[in-house]
Amino acid sequence: MRTLWILLRTNFLELVGSFRKKGKTSVIAAAVGLIILGLFLIGMFGIIGASTAFILVEKGLGEFAIYISIGMGLVVALMFGVTNSTRDAKGSDTDMLLAMPIPKSHIVVSKLLGMYLLDVLCSLVLLVPSLLIVVLVGGGSVMVLVRGLLFALLIPAIPLFISLIISALISFLKRVTKFGSIFSTIISLLVMLLYMFVVPNMTSYAESLKVNTAESVSIMKKIPPLFWLTDAIYSGDMICVILALAMTLIPLGLAIYIHARSLTAVQLHADHSKKARVYRSSSVRKAVFKMEFSRYFSSANYIMNTIFGVVFLVFIAGFFVVKGPDGLSFMKDITVDGKQILLDLPSVAWLCIFALIINAFGSITTTTPPSVSVEGKRIWISKTLPIATKDILNAKILVSVMIFAPFAVLSAVAMSLRVGCGILDILLLLLITFLFQLTASLVGMIFGLVFAKLDWKNEAQVIKSGFGVTLSMIVNMLIGLITGAFLIVALFLKDTAMISYGIVLGEIVFLLGLSVGAYAIITHYGVRKYESLNG
Repeated sequence: MRTLWILLRTNFLELVGSFRKKGKTSVIAAAVGLIILGLFLIGMFGIIGASTAFILVEKGLGEFAIYISIGMGLVVALMFGVTNSTRDAKGSDTDMLLAMPIPKSHIVVSKLLGMYLLDVLCSLVLLVPSLLIVVLVGGGSVMVLVRGLLFALLIPAIPLFISLIISALISFLKRVTKFGSIFSTIISLLVMLLYMFVVPNMTSYAESLKVNTAESVSIMKKIPPLFWLTDAIYSGDMICVILALAMTLIPLGLAIYIHARSLTAVQLHADHSKKARVYRSSSVRKAVFKMEFSRYFSSANYIMNTIFGVVFLVFIAGFFVVKGPDGLSFMKDITVDGKQILLDLPSVAWLCIFALIINAFGSITTTTPPSVSVEGKRIWISKTLPIATKDILNAKILVSVMIFAPFAVLSAVAMSLRVGCGILDILLLLLITFLFQLTASLVGMIFGLVFAKLDWKNEAQVIKSGFGVTLSMIVNMLIGLITGAFLIVALFLKDTAMISYGIVLGEIVFLLGLSVGAYAIITHYGVRKYESLNG
């Protein structure tokens, strides 16, 4: 047991370490920060669960309130579980532990217990407020609370099992294909989108729901496993209790087995292909670009902290393409000289609106600010390769642009065609959004070099809270505000199209000048700064 306790303590200290800044933050301060963050999340989820349950109980839908709370708890637990499972199933620390004289069962338990306790916390935070409201406000039996607390300890086995299945699948794909990291990113984004669409909107759903008890039961029965869990807690029906126990205990056992196998199994991969192999040499610039691209997609933290702009842009563009101009209901009340601005907009006005939207998301989708720092103490590898420093920095900039540009192009073209913009307007829109993204990436590269931090303990320190990242976001937002102000002026001058086009062209020239100036700084000061860094 002493070994198990040491492993659990080590896992906790590793988590606390991600909140530390070397030389500035003590372990106690980092632990306090972690606790404050945890309390904030607990309070946020608790308020969502309680408010949703209260609305439903007031409508006489106590059982449906428990049903919704269980569903939200599963979604939140799955979000955290999948985020953890998309990392390597067998990290370097695990390899080191397996090589030591430590019982493998202790390693398995210590790794699983941290994941399980997090899922239990998500389940309790969302389910307990609902149970209390059902009992205290809705007049439910105290046994509902007792059964709910018992099942709250078992329900997390389901998202834990799903997360470990995903982890095993990703590990397999990484061994046999080149697309394991991409698949990992896609899964993480899908689960994040599921969370964003379900949990924050559940209170609004409860307010708009107009059904009676019988109709709510028919809704719950559409997802039988979730209904069995709900009925086992609410009514204590023996059949549902047995089914609920089976669907929680069996996945728990399978989760333990899968995790134990993934940690201790020998991973071998043989290529039995009889096809002749053809090796092609790659240019230096192409090789360094691939290296930077692989580094980006190999880090879940890197991806999750820079991909939100792309996700939101695709969602907004898709929504606009489906709904059309009528979907911009918030603009219908905006009037100029007593006229609604949304009515009969010329193409140049739509150009300005789309540029504002795309550039807003582009300002938060730059990968360059932490791109130097994430190399850490391994930066000497890049510096000793027969590659010009300028090519390395160019590759970092190109990756940042390539992450956002394809989605920006698709969104711009789709939205422009939806409102009937001409070729000239589409080309101007693509040009202004590309130059803005290029400028934002170059600015991020400058601050990433100036405030490079290579002695980090956890990459989250430089990806999430690095000073260069923060300063880059501030400056890019300021550039976005300046350029956005001119676009808004052009939008209000829609009756004088020539002036509007002149403002758009002037902004293009302004962004081009910023890009040229920023790139000149990188190719002179930036190159010398990178070459002076030591890991």
